[in-house]
Amino acid sequence: MDAAHARPSAGLKNYLLLWTYPRYTLVVAGYTAQTFALGGFALWAPTFLYRVHGMSVAQAGLFFGGTLVVTGLVATLVGGWLATLWQRKNPTGYARMLALAAILAVPVSFAAFLLDNKLASQLCLAASMFLLFLPTGPINTLILETVPVAFRASAMAASIFTIHLLGDLWSPAIVGYLSDRTGSLQQAVLILPLALVVSAVLWIALARLRPIPPAQL
Repeated sequence: MDAAHARPSAGLKNYLLLWTYPRYTLVVAGYTAQTFALGGFALWAPTFLYRVHGMSVAQAGLFFGGTLVVTGLVATLVGGWLATLWQRKNPTGYARMLALAAILAVPVSFAAFLLDNKLASQLCLAASMFLLFLPTGPINTLILETVPVAFRASAMAASIFTIHLLGDLWSPAIVGYLSDRTGSLQQAVLILPLALVVSAVLWIALARLRPIPPAQL
C-alpha cells in the first residue's frame, strides 16, 4: 500500500504524511504567507494611518476595525460564490480564485502604503482587506479536498497550526523590528505586500497543477 492510499497513522507521522501531497502543501504555504500579511495589517495599519496620514488613534482604529468586519463578511460570501461558479466551469477554479486574489492584492497593498493621499490610502487598505478575505472559502475547501478523506481532520488542524505558527505569530513583531531599525514604519510595512507576492507565486503554481480526483488520492 503506497502513501497515497495509506490509512492515517497516529501521532506525528500522520501530520508529516500530509506534506507529501503537493497541492495541500502549496495551499497551506500560500495561506501562511497570506496570514503573515494579514497579521501585520491587523496590528500596524491603524498605527500607519496615525503616523503617516495624521489620523487620530480613535479614527484610525474605527476605520480599520470597521473595514475588517465589513470586508471579512462580504468578501468571504462573494469569494465563495464566485469560486463555486469558476469551479463548475474549470476543475482548477478554486485554485485560480486563490491566485487571482493574491495577484490583485499585491499592487493594491503596495499602493495603500505608498500613496501620499490619505483617502486613496484608506481606499486601498479597504480593497486589500477585501482581496485578502476573498479566497477564504476556497482555501478551506482545498485544504480538505487535496488530501484523502481519512486525513481531512488532520489536514485542517495542521493548516491552522502552520498558518499561525509561521504566519501572524511573527509578522507584527517583524514589522515593529524593521520600523525600529529603519526609523520608518512606511518602509517597514512594505514587507507585508512582499509576503503576498510569495502567496501569489505559490497559488499560481497550485493552479497549474492538475487536480486529482478524491477517489484517487
